[in-house]
Amino acid sequence: MVLCLRKSIYGLKQSSHVWYGTLKEFVISIGFVASCVDGGLFMLEDQGVVVPAVVLYVDDVLIIANEGLIGQIKDQMKKRFWMHDHGSVSFYLGMNIERNREHHTIDIHQHSYIRTMLAKFRMDESRPVATPMAMKLHKRTPDEDACDPTTYQSMIGSLMYAMTAMQPDIAYAIGVLSRYNHDPSNEHMVALKRVLRYLNGTKDWHLRFGGALGGALGGALGGALGGALKGALGGALGDSTLGGDGEGTLRCYVDSDYAGCPDDYKSTSGLDITFGGVADWQSRKEKSTAQSTTDAEYYAFGVGCMRLTQISHLLNELGIPTIPHVFSDSQSLIVSIKNRIYRGTAVAHIATQYYLTADMARDGEIDLSYVPTAEMLADCFPKPLPKPALLKQCAAMGMIGIGLGNGLGNGLGIGIGSCIGNAVAK
Repeated sequence: MVLCLRKSIYGLKQSSHVWYGTLKEFVISIGFVASCVDGGLFMLEDQGVVVPAVVLYVDDVLIIANEGLIGQIKDQMKKRFWMHDHGSVSFYLGMNIERNREHHTIDIHQHSYIRTMLAKFRMDESRPVATPMAMKLHKRTPDEDACDPTTYQSMIGSLMYAMTAMQPDIAYAIGVLSRYNHDPSNEHMVALKRVLRYLNGTKDWHLRFGGALGGALGGALGGALGGALKGALGGALGDSTLGGDGEGTLRCYVDSDYAGCPDDYKSTSGLDITFGGVADWQSRKEKSTAQSTTDAEYYAFGVGCMRLTQISHLLNELGIPTIPHVFSDSQSLIVSIKNRIYRGTAVAHIATQYYLTADMARDGEIDLSYVPTAEMLADCFPKPLPKPALLKQCAAMGMIGIGLGNGLGNGLGIGIGSCIGNAVAK
């Protein structure tokens, strides 16, 4: 006998798809428009201006608007769904959110998550270290002892969530250590515990966003950047810690480390995107082997420009037209792209990244600029840095904490927006 369900139930493969379709249909019916960039972001326009926004992550709904509109949207949603109203948001997806209205700043931290993680792996009383990584690693050889891969992978997973949420300073270390998940050695485990020791010394750090662009925009941008909402409620908030040419400038810093992997000599690309605060970051091993530093830089440029295009389109949806600025510490590379003089290896996977960047520069979609290596904000993503350089990078990315020379801040713990958890269709 075959039965046809009248409604989707938990546990079915299509349940999440049906739930998303149900909520999307309702939100659109009350006047919202779905973002073309991120399916979890819905916006409501009033005379061409985005007023409120709704951010959806599974069954956790975040509403960003003024108090009056928040109440109206809640009332409409409660008529359709059973839900718990948690009020002004102070905790979302494992991140604590604190707002200082007097100084127009928002701080994001994971103090409780990091402490719980350290206790879980019995590293809460470990001696802190100044940097998350101090040496290059290689594949385990037959004469090296192996460690328990289950424990190793569990530690990697726990650290990866902290990294994607608010710890850009450990992105390179986690990226490298993740390469050995299938066959870790004791040396890899020691290096992994070093990252935990580093977090034990920086567990009270915050990621700060601040300025005059307003909370609603920050929430919408942060929520729409996907995954663990890097920069949630703050990615678009005001003055960058780097200074520069004013508020609201979309910047992308790209860098690479040529043939840095000792196992296959592939390069590592790093990028950092800021918009009044660090909105996105990435440290990734390149998929192909670069034949020169130029090839590695071309590849990094292409990856950075593709990600930058996505965020630029999101800002346009939010009514903020902007020309992204891409920064590199290679003057010859910038000249090569501007003049459309390809100097890389004649292989398709490198050439396509180059011509993507060159076309965007020619069409005015991006602006290329040189930045000295000492001011390259993405310098910590393709390679490990010594303590002074790492602290400088962390401070430039908006991290607040002891040892960074910028204090711990005074977050007042006042939430922004409104969080609704565990919405269920009636």
